[in-house]
Amino acid sequence: MPQDIATTPPCCVALTQEHRGHGVSTAAYYLGRVLIAQGLRVLLVDMTGRRACLNALFAQGAVKNLVYWAPPIGNLQDVKSMVSRARQETTGRADVILLDIDAALLEHSGGFSAGVDYVVAVTEATDAGQLAADKIAERLGDLQPPHGRVGVCFSRIDAPAASELPERTNRRSLPVVGYFPADYLLANGEDYSLKGGETAPPHDTYLFATLRLGQKLIQLVPLRKVSSLAPAKNTLATHE
Repeated sequence: MPQDIATTPPCCVALTQEHRGHGVSTAAYYLGRVLIAQGLRVLLVDMTGRRACLNALFAQGAVKNLVYWAPPIGNLQDVKSMVSRARQETTGRADVILLDIDAALLEHSGGFSAGVDYVVAVTEATDAGQLAADKIAERLGDLQPPHGRVGVCFSRIDAPAASELPERTNRRSLPVVGYFPADYLLANGEDYSLKGGETAPPHDTYLFATLRLGQKLIQLVPLRKVSSLAPAKNTLATHE
């Protein structure tokens, strides 16, 4: 008998980067908003330890069905236990868990064995960036496409270059699931290494690219509404 949909735990998608500077935290926030606009309830978990960016974004105001949790991560084993706890305590209340997590921590904590269902590797649209994404997939022990669970998202793409992006990486043929345009309105965020400015909403081109990424993940992972019993709410410990 199929598992009761009301007891199905949320799907866990990790957004990760090998090196800082790709705007992953900001992207995770706006991706979360896209997913709730598609009818999903989202728990966004910050496992980077760099909380200034997401704290500032969530300080703008509560967003229904988008919950933020920033648990303390003391060691590698904490990742698996935190993901397990998040899935257990949000079953029936959330449909998707988005993890904002650095690649090194994700890899050394077990990756897929830690409870992650799909990984979006965010990198630059260069040969070196593609290679970095391929190596993340290899270190996670991902299967070769089309059976793999790692996709690539290119960051800070100029509009003219968007139409020329490859559909797959050169070496491992990882699927390219989306991209983020360069957006100076977001350049004050911590992920862009410029501090001191107020958080500003991105341009429509950025939001549209995020929408396309969200729609791609809904189809590819896939992401679905696992229950309609309750709205998302924070039953976990308050972020510190």
